[in-house]
Amino acid sequence: NSNHTLQDLGYYRIPEDVERMLSLNKGKNKSRVAANKILQAHRHLDMRPLFGRELGLLPYVVAWLEHFAKSRPDLKLSSIFEFVRAMPMKVTDGVVGKAKGEKRKLNS
Repeated sequence: NSNHTLQDLGYYRIPEDVERMLSLNKGKNKSRVAANKILQAHRHLDMRPLFGRELGLLPYVVAWLEHFAKSRPDLKLSSIFEFVRAMPMKVTDGVVGKAKGEKRKLNS
């Protein structure tokens, strides 16, 4: 059922990167196996397919990266940057919109 179960191709000579991917399949947690394959295969995650949902998916992307890519802060930052670069006004409107309300007095 899953492409994360194949672990060996017998005695056939296969490229080292494929061998590495097959060795990942030995992990019991298949979600982690899939995430590790994504992170190993992609130095950069293309966020453009997610832009149709505007900023609605950004919290999920950040949560996924926080969970699976703790050792890749560069990937997390570049992914967030792609969202901000694609929709700067949506981001600034969201930040400014939340800042509305009563003004606070400075304590001196």
